Amino acid sequence: MKALIQNELRQSRKQLLIWLGVMLLVIGFCYYEFLSLKDSLSDVAQMLVGFPKLLNIMFGVKGRLDTALGWYSCIYFWTAILAFAYALNLGLSCVAKEIKRGTSAYLFTKPVSRNQIVMSKVVASTVNLLVFSLFCGGCSYVMIVLPAGGLEQPGAAFTTTAGLFLTQLMFFAAGLLIASLVKKYKMAVQIGVMFLLASYMVAITAQYAGLPLWDYFSPLRYFDVYEVTLSGIRIPCLITAIVLIVLCVTVASRKWRLREV
Repeated sequence: MKALIQNELRQSRKQLLIWLGVMLLVIGFCYYEFLSLKDSLSDVAQMLVGFPKLLNIMFGVKGRLDTALGWYSCIYFWTAILAFAYALNLGLSCVAKEIKRGTSAYLFTKPVSRNQIVMSKVVASTVNLLVFSLFCGGCSYVMIVLPAGGLEQPGAAFTTTAGLFLTQLMFFAAGLLIASLVKKYKMAVQIGVMFLLASYMVAITAQYAGLPLWDYFSPLRYFDVYEVTLSGIRIPCLITAIVLIVLCVTVASRKWRLREV
C-alpha cells in the first residue's frame, strides 16, 4: 500500500507542479492588479455598489473591494475556480487514466486488491490536494491579504484555507464517483464539467434568491470564503461535507472493485 501511494505521488508530481505554477501566476497577477488599483479602489467599490446584485454575485463581489475582506473574497472566487477544476480533474483521472493509458490490465493483475489500488490513489490525491490548498492559502495570504491591510478576523486565513481544501475534496470525490460510473473517460470529463458549471449556477441562485437550503446542493456554498471569514466554518456544513465525501469515495471504490475494465 505504501509503495503504491509513493508511486502515485511520484507520477502525479509533474501535474501538481504545473497547476501550482499556474496558480502562482494567477495570484501574482492579482497582486500587481491590486498595486495598480490601490489608489482608486474606493472609487471602484463605490461604482460596484450601483451594479445589480446578480452581477456582483456572479463576479464574486461580496464586500467593498477597498477592504481586505472584500478584495480577498473576490480574488478567492476566481482562484478557487482553478482549485476546484484541478480537484475535479484529479478525481476523474486518478483511476480512469490507467484505462486511458492501457496500463489497467497490468495494474489490476498485481498481487494487491483493486480496493488497495483505488484507495492508494485516493490517499495520494488527498495529499496533492492538501499541498495545493496550503500553497494557495499561503500565496493568497502573502500577496492578497497582507497587501490589502490584513483581515480583522483572527485565524480567518487558516479557516478559509481549510474550507478550500474541504471543497476540493468534495469535487475530487464527485469526480471519482463519476469516473467509476461512466466507462468512457471523455464522457466522464463532460459530465464532470457540467457538474462544475451546475454547482456554480446553484450557488449563484442560492445567494441571489436567499435560499439557504440550496446551499447543500452546491459544494461551493458549504465553505463560502466571505461567510467563513466572518463566522467560521458551520458545523452542519462540515458534517454534511464529510459524509458526502466518504459516501462518494466508498461507492466509487466499490464500483471500481466490481467494474470490468
